[in-house]
Amino acid sequence: MKLFLVLFSTVLFFSCNQSQKVNDKSTLDISTIDLPFPLKLEEINLLSEETFHVNDAILSEISQTIIDFKETTSLDSLHLFTNKDIYINTIRLYDERYTVFLVLLKYYPSSVLYSKALFYDNEKKEFINDAFEFKIYAMYDNYENGKLTPSNLKTLFKINTPEIDLIDYNNDGINDYKFVRLWHNGTANALHTTIITIQNGQIDTLHFEEKWY
Repeated sequence: MKLFLVLFSTVLFFSCNQSQKVNDKSTLDISTIDLPFPLKLEEINLLSEETFHVNDAILSEISQTIIDFKETTSLDSLHLFTNKDIYINTIRLYDERYTVFLVLLKYYPSSVLYSKALFYDNEKKEFINDAFEFKIYAMYDNYENGKLTPSNLKTLFKINTPEIDLIDYNNDGINDYKFVRLWHNGTANALHTTIITIQNGQIDTLHFEEKWY
């Protein structure tokens, strides 16, 4: 009898936990904010921008990105928080060949900021099988009242460059994507500039530059 109760309790626990994950995914209201290149996060109020709902395929990809982030970064094995605790918003940046969906996230419970850039092939109507990890924690301290708060380091070093921009790096008439972020390890600081392109459904780095402060 005791063994039965233990097994029953275990099954019930995992069933409830799994149900929480499914409900968490289904109830999270996901929409996107349309903005043009270049993107300067400091200038945006995410609460005042007009939002747009996306189709089911795009919604599913964004939802899965949120869930993957939660599963791989959480120290809370019981998942006692929801996706709403880690999801901020999604910015949609349209370009002729690819649309960039920048999913803004934050670690829980520290609220350290993070983002991931998803690339949607406008012709094939699908996402490529790769994403760009874009860590913005050193550039922005937190998210509050629709705004990303610039860090003291961003202010100190007078970093005003856009975080994401278009550039024809190879002069081949095809837009590439320029990402700029501040890297900080507690003692050293450097501005990282990464230029990427999309080749055969994969992200290819064309250029990386590191400017030390």
